[in-house]
Amino acid sequence: MKKFLYISLVLLIALSFTAGCATLTKDSKTKTKKTSDKSLYSQVPASMRADVKEAEFDLQEAKRNVKTATEKVEIGKLKKELGNKEKKRSDYELKTAGKILEEKEIAVEAAQWEAIDNANLGDKIDNIQKIAKLKSKKLGYKADALEAQADLVTTELEIKRLKKEIAKKEAKINK
Repeated sequence: MKKFLYISLVLLIALSFTAGCATLTKDSKTKTKKTSDKSLYSQVPASMRADVKEAEFDLQEAKRNVKTATEKVEIGKLKKELGNKEKKRSDYELKTAGKILEEKEIAVEAAQWEAIDNANLGDKIDNIQKIAKLKSKKLGYKADALEAQADLVTTELEIKRLKKEIAKKEAKINK
């Protein structure tokens, strides 16, 4: 059993060396081929290189076109994100306005109960409890409105950042 493990280990090590050498040989052949191609091309007379120069120019232009298209895709993604942020901002504006509306409705109701209490109408204890509950509710709506307002402000900052980034990338493309 030990002999079998020993032989297996030796074969595994031998195979790993062989695979490493094969990979190294393949890479070195590719490099040698590229350098031999360049040395052969350098022997071509300049008068016969016009087609190659044109092909190289076309290659460079194709690379620029790919780069421009990639940047346009990035701009498109940023604009999509900007649209999402603007929708989010509108949602926060609506939420803020709704909470402020609820707060004002509660303020009116609380003021009515305070007027009722001041006029000594209804049960004094019930009036005080209702007023306290309404004022507590009002504070809750006010806190919700402030939270929505904070979300709105941070979203607006994100929108400004995105607009700057989009403008910067568009200016880079238009150069």
